[in-house]
Amino acid sequence: MRTSSIFRQHGILILVISAFLFPISSCREDNREHDCSDVSKPHTMKFTSPGQNMAQGAAAGAAYNAANYAIKSGGRASNILNIYDKTQTSSLGNPKWFARIDAPHGNVPFHHINVNKAITGVKDPHIQISGATARAAGATGQVLNAVNKAAPVIMAASVLYDVVDVVNTDKKDVPKKIVNIVATKAGGYYGATAGAAYGTMIFPGVGTLIGGIVGGIFGGVGGGLAGDVVNEVFRN
Repeated sequence: MRTSSIFRQHGILILVISAFLFPISSCREDNREHDCSDVSKPHTMKFTSPGQNMAQGAAAGAAYNAANYAIKSGGRASNILNIYDKTQTSSLGNPKWFARIDAPHGNVPFHHINVNKAITGVKDPHIQISGATARAAGATGQVLNAVNKAAPVIMAASVLYDVVDVVNTDKKDVPKKIVNIVATKAGGYYGATAGAAYGTMIFPGVGTLIGGIVGGIFGGVGGGLAGDVVNEVFRN
């Protein structure tokens, strides 16, 4: 998978940076070597801002959604919202529809969610939902579509913030900052992938996209924490 390959590389990058830039300090005191089992001075572990990691994770989730899904309101008379999977294309190169919110029509006399068998391999279940839920899903879809369109700007702002953050960091702490940035973004993207999968099980389409963003937020926090732990382990 493309995503797994990208973040395996990020994981390797973290290990390389850690191994070469954060060598474990030697056990010395007043230039005299002593047993490393001696009791060291108390040390308080420092954590990056959870709020910052959440924002970075949300940006990763938005980028994940924009890269994988397209959203369109309306269409045929019965269509309320359409979600397209950009990773699955037709013979003409167009994204295939993945999930669709429909009003009652033909032999289906209730509001429902359609899911494309060509993508899932499962017969369209025509999941019944209420009219209020369908309308709420349509409105939510419009918001998610706006987020999708803004995702490139959001991610660019996130990257710019990271660059400025690194530039303003003390030179000795720059490697640690890079480790944390990579870990946070990797965690956000992996979290978005998992969140989208869970969201699909709950509400195909809209739930997929909401899950991507929520999963990205949690993944960003988890990735940031992992970066903090790596930096702590290899601190001087």
